[in-house]
Amino acid sequence: MSESSDSPALTDPRLSALFQRTTGAAQQGGHCLQLLRDSSEHEAATLAMIARAERHIIVENYRICDDDWGRSLLTALCQRARDGLQVMVLADWLGSFNQLSRRWVRQLNDAGGEFRRFNTPGLGEPLAWMVRNHRKLMSIDGCEAIITGWCQSAQWRGHADQAPWRDTGVRVAGDVVINMEAAFAHTWQLTGSAWQPRSHPHCVNTPLPFTVKNANVRLITGRPQNSPLFRLDQLVINLAQTRVWITDAYPVGTPAYLDSLRQASKNGVDVRLLVPGSSDLPMIGLLARSSYRPLLLAGVRVFEWNGAMLHAKTAVADGCWSRIGSTNLNPASWLGNYELDLAIENADFAAVMESQFLDDLENATEIVLSDAERVKLVAPRRPTKRSLRHHHSSTTTLRVSRAMALAVRESRQLGPTDASLLGGLGLIGLVVAGVAIWQPEAIAWPVAVIAALLSVNLLRIARRRFADYRKNQQPKA
Repeated sequence: MSESSDSPALTDPRLSALFQRTTGAAQQGGHCLQLLRDSSEHEAATLAMIARAERHIIVENYRICDDDWGRSLLTALCQRARDGLQVMVLADWLGSFNQLSRRWVRQLNDAGGEFRRFNTPGLGEPLAWMVRNHRKLMSIDGCEAIITGWCQSAQWRGHADQAPWRDTGVRVAGDVVINMEAAFAHTWQLTGSAWQPRSHPHCVNTPLPFTVKNANVRLITGRPQNSPLFRLDQLVINLAQTRVWITDAYPVGTPAYLDSLRQASKNGVDVRLLVPGSSDLPMIGLLARSSYRPLLLAGVRVFEWNGAMLHAKTAVADGCWSRIGSTNLNPASWLGNYELDLAIENADFAAVMESQFLDDLENATEIVLSDAERVKLVAPRRPTKRSLRHHHSSTTTLRVSRAMALAVRESRQLGPTDASLLGGLGLIGLVVAGVAIWQPEAIAWPVAVIAALLSVNLLRIARRRFADYRKNQQPKA
């Protein structure tokens, strides 16, 4: 890492092997970085990169929409495809469900580009939809890329009565882009044939300015049942000596993660967490605040964003380490999705990140404990209209599960927020029980169909694996 007087632990070069073992990623030096804020800066950087690409263009995103921005993106991609460049677009099926039209896809394919959807569900894989490609990557020529939490959608722009969504990304140039494109090649191959670039990268200096040059970075490649970012965050939090500032859109921290934050705060580290102020479902507000109390009691400062939506996934520690990417602080991102994040070990870039975090706090409300140790706002929140989409509902399920588990174990005293949440869940359970008694077939038929699909899928997988075993046992000629 770059030199910094704030944290000798994080800057000690002897820890490089530990960081590499934790993440599976070696440190790479000599990178140019530019912080991207919100939709306007992302859109401008995206179009500029597409315009100067020479060999290939990659767009991998959880959500791509056929809207004002999506059509601008399509026009730029189609033009470069007609110029003879390889243009590959990979969109997650669930994230882009009902957002991307056949006309959009057809126009890209007709221009010479190639479009694929990740993990489209089928009868043979009834549970495959649970694994998602949540990455947000755009790269050109193996030389330059954008890695971010921003989706390819005009919704991030906001509209007349709604402010733009708050999001963060980083534009990067250097050798790490080769690793990003290798990660893309893996998910691309999962949807069909493999991809190989037509030529080896030969990068030239880009005309756009960079915020920081000669930075050390690590690419954190998240895959299902693999949690490098979870391990890395735990390591950084435990090594931090002065401050850890985290911004996240859907935080559902595990007990181990939350305990790391609490222990760091108890040991004098300035731990701050910036999260959205509200969501499209009332239950989400209850679930989010259910984890505030133990954090606040340990001295962690929690802030809720007052704008339309906070969608960034970033962290900065001790003025020398930071990360930006697609991974949310919840089990779905840590263990269930394909994710991509960039860890940056550079004091100058960390200073930019800290400045942005402090600017964001100007539009946030701090949450504190009252004299009776109840969670409350420091000041009334400014009313803000919010409009969120269906794909955020998976977070609700995870938060419900965690709240129920904590309640059953009685691992902490339940506050009014938990009481309201658990009371609502209890009422839902009574309704389901009543329906089952009154109309048993209304419950039995869906359960039977789900059980049949799961059973058929298990038998199909067993048959395929047995066939693979028999094939491997055959003597080779």
